[in-house]
Amino acid sequence: MGTMNPLDNVKIVLVEPAAPGNIGATARVLKNTGISRLALVNPGNWDTPEARWMAHGSEEILDRAEIHPDLQSAVAEAQLVVGTTHRVGRLRQVNSAHREAIAELAAMAHEHQIALVFGREKDGLWLSALQHCHQLIRFPTAVAHPSLNLSQAVLVFTYELYTALRGMRPAPRRDLATASERDRLHEHLTRVLGTIGFRPFNDDPANFSRVLHRFLNRSQLERLDAVVLHKICSQIEKFAAQHRGAEPGELPPS
Repeated sequence: MGTMNPLDNVKIVLVEPAAPGNIGATARVLKNTGISRLALVNPGNWDTPEARWMAHGSEEILDRAEIHPDLQSAVAEAQLVVGTTHRVGRLRQVNSAHREAIAELAAMAHEHQIALVFGREKDGLWLSALQHCHQLIRFPTAVAHPSLNLSQAVLVFTYELYTALRGMRPAPRRDLATASERDRLHEHLTRVLGTIGFRPFNDDPANFSRVLHRFLNRSQLERLDAVVLHKICSQIEKFAAQHRGAEPGELPPS
């Protein structure tokens, strides 16, 4: 997993960017800060002369850009997914101590796959995207105009990361679950709760799904942890199947 250059483990993900020029400018930013991996989620007609002109000197990053239909597939192999936002709220547990957070990312980047996610120019990351982010980082700006241009936001984040990595010691290697493995665990937990008749508060499955995602994303989940939780779920499913075959009032066979 580790590489000689930890920046090779970092991928920048742009969610539905509207302006091809911003994509080109982002490619140039990545070239300036030593990052080569760019992923675009549902970008539309993006590879235009404007994008190429704005990417002057970094066209190879556009040539290698990954194109994904949704955020889930774009971050599937990442072990840490970090979103960016200028908004706060009950469903946005935002870390405003950005330098401390980026220092932790820099230490992890030596041995782990990291995805840094940026939202739409107009309105950032929607709530549906937050469930795929393990952390949210907010950069301080003047209150009167808090939102950064997309490529400017990428520059601020990647420059801070580039600076933090200079002389940084790597964090100890941990076998963390990828985003897709967390998603599979979420699906298994949801399914097993259904087999035992679990009903979410106010019968709102969508809200409970967001809560469950937030719970799973809150910690750095190791693969072994995920395996243990899958085994617990499988045992519950087995017990539920046996229980359905028992007479009312009887215990299921052991």
